Amino acid sequence: MDERTKNPATNSDATSRIEATKFEPLTSEKSTWTVALNPRLCLVIVLLAAGAFSAWFMLTAKAVYIETEPLDANVDITSVLKLKLANRYLIRPGTYDLGLSAQGYHPLQERLGVTEEAAQHYIYRLEKLSGHLRIDSGRITGARVVIDGIAKGETPVTVRNLPPGEYLVEIRTERYLPFRAEITLEGHDKEQSVSAELKPAWAKISFASVPSDAQVFSGDELLGRTPLTAELLEGKHNVMVKAAGYKLWQDTIAVVAGTPQSISDIRLEPADASLFLVSEPARANATINGNYLGLTPLEVPLTPGETTHVRLFKQGYKPAARSLTAESGESRKLSVTLEPELVAVVVRVEPEDASVYVDGALVGVADRTLQLSASKHRIEIRKPGYVDYKTTLTPLVGVEHELNVVLKTIRQAKLESIKPVITAPAGQTLKLFYPDAFTMGASRREPGRRANETIRKVKLTRPFYLALKEVTNKEYRLFDKGFSSGVVRGNSLNGEAQPVVKVTWQQAASYCNWLSKEASLKPFYIEKEGRITGFDKTADGYRLPTEAEWAWAARVTNTGEVLKFPWGGELPPGKNSGNYADRKAAALFGRIIGNYDDGYVASAPVGSFAANGKGIFDLGGNAAEWVNDYYDVVISAGEKAEIDPMGPTSGEFHVIRGSSWAHAAITELRLSFRDYGSKSREDVGFRVARYAD
Repeated sequence: MDERTKNPATNSDATSRIEATKFEPLTSEKSTWTVALNPRLCLVIVLLAAGAFSAWFMLTAKAVYIETEPLDANVDITSVLKLKLANRYLIRPGTYDLGLSAQGYHPLQERLGVTEEAAQHYIYRLEKLSGHLRIDSGRITGARVVIDGIAKGETPVTVRNLPPGEYLVEIRTERYLPFRAEITLEGHDKEQSVSAELKPAWAKISFASVPSDAQVFSGDELLGRTPLTAELLEGKHNVMVKAAGYKLWQDTIAVVAGTPQSISDIRLEPADASLFLVSEPARANATINGNYLGLTPLEVPLTPGETTHVRLFKQGYKPAARSLTAESGESRKLSVTLEPELVAVVVRVEPEDASVYVDGALVGVADRTLQLSASKHRIEIRKPGYVDYKTTLTPLVGVEHELNVVLKTIRQAKLESIKPVITAPAGQTLKLFYPDAFTMGASRREPGRRANETIRKVKLTRPFYLALKEVTNKEYRLFDKGFSSGVVRGNSLNGEAQPVVKVTWQQAASYCNWLSKEASLKPFYIEKEGRITGFDKTADGYRLPTEAEWAWAARVTNTGEVLKFPWGGELPPGKNSGNYADRKAAALFGRIIGNYDDGYVASAPVGSFAANGKGIFDLGGNAAEWVNDYYDVVISAGEKAEIDPMGPTSGEFHVIRGSSWAHAAITELRLSFRDYGSKSREDVGFRVARYAD
């Protein structure tokens, strides 16, 4: 810079011209910026900032009380900003890593969540480290160690890493009393010890005998020979002392562990002689010198050098006596054969060619006289086709015995065992009948007779059961739940006690098969794809009665008389004779029985009227009934009787027997009346039957 620049007042051109000056940057050598700070001011600023921060922290931080178990656990919180006051911390809300540790405890790592609440309390419990247990049994090594029932090895042993707590320690070994102790294990990685001194479980027992050198046994174990000192375990012992030629000495001794005993008064007595006694036959009664000893075979002691008297006796045999002498220690055997004492038994049997067995052996055919010993015998009499006869007989000496037997045929015995009355699964009561020969049909001269009522001789040989009453609606609905017998002009036929009607023959037969299955019997009717196609004469199941059975049950009295009408031989029916088309049914039918009133317009509850002489109800009146037979017109076979007829094997229609509540004409009221059909009717029901054999 020139002089003019330094002093512009001396330059005359200064007021008229301004010139640019060359710019030169400052260098460190030429120029420096300097800031001068006041220390007091800086301190004030720092203190103000710290105070503001502290105030902010105190206002936003929360008091957190951390309680630990143990109380002296180390607490490490990752927060940079925290203030500890005793067990409390001032920490701002947030989530922090928390570490807890203490000597003898497992370290704990947790996440600490500090909320906006003013005061917060958290409790943390550290888990103790496992402990270790040193177990020894002193000079007795190899003893088994069991802790809380679990084997842990043999002494000496250190069981490591056991959780703190209570333990039952047991130390066991043979011939020593078990040691038991309850131990509280502290944990904290410390080792505790259990030292046991096992006590012997035996005592020393001394034995001395006269004579000496006798064997001493405890149970089956040979301990040695007298004189002897043996170690026996605590408890009761069955001790035996044996020597050849002497009786066995035995006693029970109680051993207390650690308490010695001396048994020195053992004096052995010379041995008895012995006798093994057998007989033929066996199980004979035996006495020795008059004293009863039991049944042969048996072994008995004998007094040495003395004569022994033996006596044997058995029912049916002659007594036997023997005498013998034996020396000390000698064993004798005596075999005695008893002679039988025979008694005559006369056997008479019908039929005479039946076989007779005695004690399972064939002795011949009846009639005969048997020679039997005076003892108990099994008698059997057999013949094919007859039931075996069995009995027991004990002949007595001096008494005359005679056995008279009449064998029963198998059929006869079976018939005698049949129940007179049975109950079907649906509740019907059936009575057993033994039919015989009779005549079916009606004479051509009988008023009301129809052409299909041919006179026929019939013989029924098979006993059969017949239901005393017709099947009711209630009983039928057990088979077909929704079935209804309906109504007739406003009069119900569907009451539970009324006879089921409006059923076809097929439905009636299917019901019989259902009863058979319910009773676990063989079905009588052969059924294919829901239809009855035939029947099995050999089956014992329920069925419809045959036409001949129905006619016999309805018409033949107990005296053999054949009835014309259910109530007798003449019209009109007497009072309460049955349920027919009476005055109450006049609105339903054109023909009725005048001056007769049975009390019902249509069907009545079954059994409402008196039963016939066989105890059967409603064979006339109420519902007419399906029977087993196909319908046809039978031509009389003359004097030859038909045996157990069951009708044709096929046909379009089935026979209906008996009058109903809808009948009033003489033709229908007669018991010989035969109707037929294939469809259901309002007045046709059924009853059930069964063969008894």
